[in-house]
Amino acid sequence: MRKALGYLLAIAAIAAAASAGERKSWNKVRYVGGTLPIKASAYDWSTTVTITSNPDTVELTIAPSSVFAHQQKMKIKPSSITAVISGPGAWQRVAEADGAHLVSKPPSLFGLLAQHAFLGIFYEGDDGKPAAILLESYFIDQIGRILEAVTGKPVVYAR
Repeated sequence: MRKALGYLLAIAAIAAAASAGERKSWNKVRYVGGTLPIKASAYDWSTTVTITSNPDTVELTIAPSSVFAHQQKMKIKPSSITAVISGPGAWQRVAEADGAHLVSKPPSLFGLLAQHAFLGIFYEGDDGKPAAILLESYFIDQIGRILEAVTGKPVVYAR
């Protein structure tokens, strides 16, 4: 009985240590819009954000709005990211970017439902032009902390 309890405690300690590591891939993210020529569904939360540190890339896999279209992958180098903005004001900042396409913002009921977790990623495209992406997720704080560590730029909170 003592031996089984010892094994159980050892397994619990290992599992706790393994789950305490920072996550670098999230799959319950919604692509709201940006300068990419991709049309995503307003109700689709299957965009995946993956941040790798070995070749230093931020990879987005965006599910399209049509069932028959293919998923689109895009890679951003952390050195080309110019700013990371979180909070409800990220919507306005991305909307101000040249060529940004955003769906209309849903109305809030007396400001009660206005607590959206948005993350705007501003970067320089391959052609040198500024580009932006707006993401929505419950994991925005985690994604922001990892982006801050990889890029070295602070995440700015915008109201």
